[in-house]
Amino acid sequence: MIVAALRKQEVHHEAARNLLEKVKDGNHIAIEPYIVLIEVVAAIKRRTGSTELAKRVKNDFLAIDTINFTDIESTRASDASEIAMNLGVRGMDAIIIQTAKEFNVPLITLDKEMIEKAKSFVDIRAVDDL
Repeated sequence: MIVAALRKQEVHHEAARNLLEKVKDGNHIAIEPYIVLIEVVAAIKRRTGSTELAKRVKNDFLAIDTINFTDIESTRASDASEIAMNLGVRGMDAIIIQTAKEFNVPLITLDKEMIEKAKSFVDIRAVDDL
């Protein structure tokens, strides 16, 4: 969702951008595992080829007060591993689902596979719903 917000070429760019603006403006608070920051920075670098842009995205996201990044410590890793085993999701997806579950917040994603596998486990909302 975050990459879609940053790149006009992405299918759901407008809806994702609008949600990210609401987070930046303080209308919503986002709770993300640090792996999301890494994935976003890596995706920007891969898709644009620009190290400078990737660096700017990293610094900008770390500066947004309404995005709270969580560490992946042993308890969270263990919980995410259980989620991966039970739901059959990818590792990164398990960490994201674990975060939504731990903090009892809705999961916002454009990943249809994650939505399908996690919908009985956590509250999932469409980007347009917020």
